[in-house]
Amino acid sequence: MRTTCVALLAAMALLAQPALATTPTEGSGVFAFAGPPVPTSPPRTAGGNTFFSFRAAGTISSAVTGTFTQEYTQVLHASGETNANGTVFCTCSVGGRTGTVEFRFEGTGAGTTASPFSGQFVAQNGTVGLADLHGQGTFSAVGVGGTYTFSWHFDP
Repeated sequence: MRTTCVALLAAMALLAQPALATTPTEGSGVFAFAGPPVPTSPPRTAGGNTFFSFRAAGTISSAVTGTFTQEYTQVLHASGETNANGTVFCTCSVGGRTGTVEFRFEGTGAGTTASPFSGQFVAQNGTVGLADLHGQGTFSAVGVGGTYTFSWHFDP
């Protein structure tokens, strides 16, 4: 009986097909904000730093195409530099698939030509055609828009 079970398990293992992820793809593009960010709470000051919470909306194109809203917290330091982190909620297409996806990001900079606001992001919590999307990228923004690079794949 034991030999039969071992043989059956070995046969099932040989017949099982491994689930494969798609080949990683790299792309880039641009994004633009539709207007200035909207405060979601009053600023707070502590230790020479000012803390803000914002919501913004915009469009993204090329490797990722669609519209987004963004919620983030920004810390303005006395030097004029900032650091921020938040989530971009995108209704978009990636690699020919459409759905919604969140991009969690963090970055630093003043958002000027001399000191672009730049950082990194990861894709998470996709739905519909983007449910199996995995990826990460970088971005750089000056003023009301910027550029990004993105490397992604789909896991079954």
